[in-house]
Amino acid sequence: QCVGYKAIFEESRRQKPYCAMALNWCFNEPWPAAANNSLVAWPSLPKPALKAVGDSCRPFCTSARFSKFVWREGEEFFADIWLLNDKFADHSNLKIKVTLVSGEEEIVILDWNAPTVPANRNLAGPTVRFALPRWESERFHVRVEIEGHPEYDSQYLLLYRKAEEEIKRTRSMNL
Repeated sequence: QCVGYKAIFEESRRQKPYCAMALNWCFNEPWPAAANNSLVAWPSLPKPALKAVGDSCRPFCTSARFSKFVWREGEEFFADIWLLNDKFADHSNLKIKVTLVSGEEEIVILDWNAPTVPANRNLAGPTVRFALPRWESERFHVRVEIEGHPEYDSQYLLLYRKAEEEIKRTRSMNL
């Protein structure tokens, strides 16, 4: 839920000025429920997705656009990097770092000195590409950080499949 909502709200911001807003259909759940897309569960318990949406709506933040949520060993991972600025001030001298994290392993896949981000404008940055190594985890994180400004950083949790798991899954589907 967190990653999905983060993707929706950040994509809406990237499409400014053509997309004026994004709304969540169900902010809070008014009664007990087994499953719902609300951001606040009954009886007034904030879900992790509420923080994810809040992070995506910060006046200035880093953002990464993905084409999917499940990635496979050996596959070329790629993401478009953006800087989203809804502030009435320019941002300059920004050093951006993009890191893939799986378990204890951290791989820096981009160091970028971004140009000035004008007030109330978004900046499309580079597209990062990296062949995914073999990891033992079923998940990995993508961190997009601005040196000296942790309040602007973003992090994403994505799923990871090993090559042999994909072969087993394909065989079982063909039986």
